[in-house]
Amino acid sequence: MSAEVDSARLYAVVGATGTGKSDLSLRLADGLALHGRPAEIVNADAMQLYRGMDIGTAKLPVAERRGIPHHLLDVLEVTDDAAVAWYQMAARAAIEGILARGSHAILVGGSGLYVSSVLFDFRFPPRDEARRAELEADLERLG
Repeated sequence: MSAEVDSARLYAVVGATGTGKSDLSLRLADGLALHGRPAEIVNADAMQLYRGMDIGTAKLPVAERRGIPHHLLDVLEVTDDAAVAWYQMAARAAIEGILARGSHAILVGGSGLYVSSVLFDFRFPPRDEARRAELEADLERLG
């Protein structure tokens, strides 16, 4: 790697629970900063979106984030729905902002559909409340 990285990039650190993704992302961010361009981390773990879901999710406490900006942590109440279509828009907006600032973006997490929705051209239809009610009625009636 050269002393100066030519352009800001998106990196993805993905994998199963307990495989060291957070540690790797911090080391990657530190390494990129040493080569002239800072990095910011974007959460791609569905449970870490929720405030208060710290135990059991391995969410890094602020003190352990090494001063590296983290995005999409603690953005929902536990009573909120975390829809992948919403996450896709929020994550892509965060990444665009990071890249626009000239920093690298590191997408980190193990929620496969969330990661894929950012990296690939997934398109989600709008939510149809009438159709949802119809399907829920069928479920109730038919099991």
